[in-house]
Amino acid sequence: MQEPFDHVTGSNCCSTVAWLRFVEEEGGRGIRVALFETSDQGKPLTFCFSRIDLSGLSLEQRENAERAASLSLVRSLHQSDNRPPALVLCLADELPPQTFNGTIPFQSPFCFIKPARTITYSASENTSPAGLEHPQLLWSTEEAGEKFEARRILAEISERSNPFEPFDRAANALREAFADPRVHTLADEPRLTTVVCVTAPPERQEYSTNSELLVRETADTSYGTGLTLAERLWKLLVFPRGYQVHNQDVQLEWSGELMPFQQEGVGALVSNDRLLLADDMGLGKTLQAIAAVRILRAQGKIKSCLVAAPASLLDQWRREIDKWSPELSAIIIRGSTADRSWQWAAEVDVTLVSYDTLRSDFGGNAQSPVRRKVWDIVVADEAQRIKNRNDTSDALKGLQRSRSWALTGTPIENHEEELASILEFVDHDRHGQPKRYRPGVELQERHRELQLRRKKGEVLDDLPPKQVTKLVVDLHPKQRSSYDKAENEGIVYLKSLGAEVGVQHVLELITRLKQICNADPQSGESNKLEDIKERLAQLSAQGHKALVFSQYTNDTSGVAAAANYLREFYPLTLTGETPQQERAAVIDRFKTSDEHKVLVISLRAGGLGLNLQEASYVFHLDRWWNPAVERQAEDRTHRIGQTVKVNVIKYSCAGTIEERIDQILERKQDLFDQLVDDVSLNLAAQISREELFGLFGMEAPSQNR
Repeated sequence: MQEPFDHVTGSNCCSTVAWLRFVEEEGGRGIRVALFETSDQGKPLTFCFSRIDLSGLSLEQRENAERAASLSLVRSLHQSDNRPPALVLCLADELPPQTFNGTIPFQSPFCFIKPARTITYSASENTSPAGLEHPQLLWSTEEAGEKFEARRILAEISERSNPFEPFDRAANALREAFADPRVHTLADEPRLTTVVCVTAPPERQEYSTNSELLVRETADTSYGTGLTLAERLWKLLVFPRGYQVHNQDVQLEWSGELMPFQQEGVGALVSNDRLLLADDMGLGKTLQAIAAVRILRAQGKIKSCLVAAPASLLDQWRREIDKWSPELSAIIIRGSTADRSWQWAAEVDVTLVSYDTLRSDFGGNAQSPVRRKVWDIVVADEAQRIKNRNDTSDALKGLQRSRSWALTGTPIENHEEELASILEFVDHDRHGQPKRYRPGVELQERHRELQLRRKKGEVLDDLPPKQVTKLVVDLHPKQRSSYDKAENEGIVYLKSLGAEVGVQHVLELITRLKQICNADPQSGESNKLEDIKERLAQLSAQGHKALVFSQYTNDTSGVAAAANYLREFYPLTLTGETPQQERAAVIDRFKTSDEHKVLVISLRAGGLGLNLQEASYVFHLDRWWNPAVERQAEDRTHRIGQTVKVNVIKYSCAGTIEERIDQILERKQDLFDQLVDDVSLNLAAQISREELFGLFGMEAPSQNR
């Protein structure tokens, strides 16, 4: 599986193409000429450039001088190679009049690219040949146009996403060449035409001319980079960002080393148009998806990719794209309706959108841009967001697409219907009716065919262990008094409702009791927070940092209360109310500043998209309904890059509702582990009414409203 990270496989081609540029200097002082020779796949081979001084010349003299420079240039290219190029391309609007009127110095087919509209170029400004989307192609002679090899190459070039991009490279290199003061000195001699030929610079050889002059130099630090001219030019001549061709042999450089299991995952994504990547949390599913998109784009197999993700992860996706696939362009769909309209129409490689925005913009309008477009790839990140059949999952499943990838470490949280919904997205039929799955043998068999899952213990031999400790603490005396009073009054209230009592009433009482277990609402005293405070005093002295999670955010029993209780450790907080633009700053301060020893996070805000390997201790102030969500939160730190053992402490209070809930969760977890590994349940949706009312010694009423 190493191959995708060495190169994009393709055929070896021996044909060459020459790209000719003429760029006029400001004030008509001269003409700069470049002839850029590439393989028919766009790989740079040779770059020749020249300048002709036109100052003080009459119109007729200027035309003669331009023709002389052009002919000298193509002769130089011909002499530098044993065989002529299979095709020469030039921009017709740039070509001096009568330049190649029967005087082409070698037998190469010439094709003039006439843009769809007239363009002017400048030696000091952007020389990108805009307007080439639908150009007119003019062959120099009928015989040249009939040559099979030239027509084949031109047809292949025309199929590329940016077919005439090498013209840009030639112009950029030409601008760089004449920014060098020594080239200016050489070129400013009156009436002197010097053709300079640059090849890949071996052993810092800079360039040679048609007079067989060989110029060598050491690094010139006075000119900014310390690179020779040839090295600077070659950096501009190699495959640029976004340049894609079919079946090319392009070397892809990666910003870091991908682990073997990640390479296998990328290979699976590249070779499968339907895949549920269900790797354990923290194994780099985002990275694998980005790498696969990059390879497919470089191979010319895709042009568009849509990523749907929670809103809090969109900026992280863009940062990871910049890091691992810098040549790909990306845009986040957000803002006003008007802004989103042009964003959807933008021609970019990767489009990033939140699930909520996708649902809104998909809407009921069949002509909306998101619905009309046929996407080459649609990626559903944190795909448990489409576990329910609703408007959001319907919008994602309704997209026209060639490939469907779902990324989630928990394809089931509550019941098998959730897996069915996710697989309905993955197992798409572009031209047929949407699939509909039901729990059962067919779903489970298809699940095995479409899911790729690796667990941390199987692929990360050097990942330090995660030790989970369930710590049962007694309530503080004032807490006990408040708790007993609230529970007794709550039960009396539930019973008083009679047949009107419902599940929502029980859940409200459970929430109130759990918050009292965190801290007494009157005095603020908390045995949980006191225990965390004592542990942090020792841990911070040893250089450790910690995360504290709570499902609540208030200042009596949630994130705000914990931050105030632990203020001597200069805590930072992160909740759903933290503005999106401030989240990155908070995380960066926690990672880089020794002052902040603890980050207090609401479970929903911090359960996804954070990499916090700087913390080695995780405290769960209260237990969430779903143990899978708890694991997602603690795995913000127990992931690739962690170097020390991660200690997780989960609190519950003795003789309270927390102990009774934990016992039910354990039984339910064992049951679900038999179906899908690392899958948990949602208590509110999954615990039976009998069990729920049984927590308080009550029988569930026969009618529930």
